[in-house]
Amino acid sequence: MTVYCYTNTPETAPVMPDDNATPLEPHPQTCDNNWLDTFCKDLGYHNLIFLTMAYSNAGAIAGAAAYAGIDDTDSCIRSDGFKIIKATVVVLLEHLINKKLKELCLGCEVDHPSQIRHSCLFEPDAYFFDAYFDELSHNLVKTGLKHIIAQALSRCGLRIHPQRIQGTVNTIMHELRYEVYIVEKLREVREIVVDVSSEQIVYDAVDNWKGSTQVACV
Repeated sequence: MTVYCYTNTPETAPVMPDDNATPLEPHPQTCDNNWLDTFCKDLGYHNLIFLTMAYSNAGAIAGAAAYAGIDDTDSCIRSDGFKIIKATVVVLLEHLINKKLKELCLGCEVDHPSQIRHSCLFEPDAYFFDAYFDELSHNLVKTGLKHIIAQALSRCGLRIHPQRIQGTVNTIMHELRYEVYIVEKLREVREIVVDVSSEQIVYDAVDNWKGSTQVACV
């Protein structure tokens, strides 16, 4: 039997059925104790029982997942992972800023033999990074930086989702945006975050990024 949905009107003035009305499904008479599992399967998700578990048990599951190498999206990125991300961003920013300074250098434009005619060899104007922030940010991330960093982190046994990496990169960029003298600041940060433990990984990631840039330009 087809059941139609009527508006709430007095019985003396019934509303005729609408041919376009959506038939109502019969209401189940029994309660499905596994409704959450059914709901999750319909959505294509699995193992979401933690939604109805006590907090302590849910935390235990999250901890077990972390030990299993699964990325816990609610936790903070480990310090060694953050260091690799920041080191890669800083080294690439040095490269991009140096490239931009050469583009703006009149000495490079005319190939002047005197170094004092090359502004690219000197500290740029104050707040240079802020002035070109949008352009440099776009150039940094347009070649799949987050995926390149994800590959670098995997060499340390870290599995971090590319979207979380992108958010971390954005945070680092905005942290540096209003530095007065960006070249000097990047040099200071690089000396701190690029150490023996991460140097090879970072510079391999930088080389991969440069290679991706060259391919994108072909």
